[in-house]
Amino acid sequence: MNEELATMAKNIINNNQYMTIASVDKQGNAWASPVAYVFDKEFNFYWVSVPGSKHQENITNNPSVSIAIFDSHQLWGEGVGVQIEANVVQVSLKDIPQVTTLYFTREYPYGNALGAFGKGLKELLKGKIYHFYKATPTKVWVPDPKAEVDARIEVILK
Repeated sequence: MNEELATMAKNIINNNQYMTIASVDKQGNAWASPVAYVFDKEFNFYWVSVPGSKHQENITNNPSVSIAIFDSHQLWGEGVGVQIEANVVQVSLKDIPQVTTLYFTREYPYGNALGAFGKGLKELLKGKIYHFYKATPTKVWVPDPKAEVDARIEVILK
């Protein structure tokens, strides 16, 4: 069953393009930020952000985040998603070419990172206005399809 649930989680990750990152500031105030993401074969997640954004400032102070990935078009009561605990780092200089390729070649479900937006984003990345960030999951959960009430089961994605 866990293999089936891991497959479900991978399908959710593959078939969506936005994830919500929950971070916490120094005072313990939560902040949620939707970002477009890509992922690698090990299911590490990558996104671009301005280092001075609220979620990135929070992550600088506390790299532990929670992530939710789901399709908001799902019918009421039938929704499934993936919930993740992860640790975040800024992508290292040596890994930027690989992550850039991942980001700009992913076939996003609702469009892609190319075109006018992509050209502008590439310039912002070159100018070091935006940076790439990497979240490495420590735990991943999906809904338990056999539970009578809302319950989660931990799955392994690798």
